Amino acid sequence: MIAPGHVVARYVEAAKVGPTAVDVVPKAVFRIPDLPAVFHGDVRGFYVNGRVVPLREALVPVSPVDDFWVLEPGRYYVVFPRVRIPKEYTGFAFPRSTLNRLGILKAPTAVFDPGYEGEWNQTFLVLSPVRIHVSEPWVALVFVRNEGVSGLYSGHWQGEAYGDDEWKVSQSGEEKPPT
Repeated sequence: MIAPGHVVARYVEAAKVGPTAVDVVPKAVFRIPDLPAVFHGDVRGFYVNGRVVPLREALVPVSPVDDFWVLEPGRYYVVFPRVRIPKEYTGFAFPRSTLNRLGILKAPTAVFDPGYEGEWNQTFLVLSPVRIHVSEPWVALVFVRNEGVSGLYSGHWQGEAYGDDEWKVSQSGEEKPPT
């Protein structure tokens, strides 16, 4: 069963609450560099000058211009406000259809396991230049009720947080500033 939007809104900062979802506005936007990527176990990043640079260190911050995200064609790492997925639900983040109509693509969905908590991110592919107002939501978050879940999420991204001047991943205790 899909949870009503007002239930989902208890667990995330929502821009707009709908009948079965909440629309969520990005907190920060970063450009993903056009570099060879590597993903092996806990190694996640890009090859730069013969070494692997962690994902977050390679991202390039995008600042709003006159209250708009001004994006050129490319890949973007988009950070959203903290969400907490209760044990009785699984969360799904779907792209807003308006963005797709404008040539801004996101993987069809993201899955949030029960127990996940953090400021989450999504990757978007921009096909042509675009200006998106900072108050516009980019995704719709939906919760679906679980049956018989045997555990809660405790993976790599648990507790992920983006602050004004630092990234945090609570599991490793590692703190790294964005570049």
